[in-house]
Amino acid sequence: MSEFFKKMISNITLTTCIMLVAALATQSCKKPVEDPKAEITIVDSTGTAIADAKVILFCVQRTDVSVECNIADTQYTDGVGKVNFDFTNPSVLRVSVLKYNTEEREIGVFPDNEVIIVGDTLCADGFITLESNEVTEEIFVLGKCESN
Repeated sequence: MSEFFKKMISNITLTTCIMLVAALATQSCKKPVEDPKAEITIVDSTGTAIADAKVILFCVQRTDVSVECNIADTQYTDGVGKVNFDFTNPSVLRVSVLKYNTEEREIGVFPDNEVIIVGDTLCADGFITLESNEVTEEIFVLGKCESN
């Protein structure tokens, strides 16, 4: 009977080793590729976060590349001046930020009254490079828009 138990233990050990090798063989050493992410913060010249700024990310078509560039996304910053973007491929994107810092005022006396818009539009422009498996963090400072 002891011969039976020796064979049984030997078979169990062999089966366990085969299962362990199979489990290790199916595991990959590479981490799964995660999509690139961008976290953009918008501040003014004093470093104060700007809420409700319009952040536009888009690609710029290169003349030496025949593949059409069709990536674009628009979001508004939250209460702490941040906005998050997720993309499926690494890329270099142009960032354009607008903040309409205006208000409407009614002037004059009825019937000769009119509404005027008072204030400035603030802007920021730049580029951001998105890489796989990374969260790219950038800070853009709003300033007076330049006229072309």
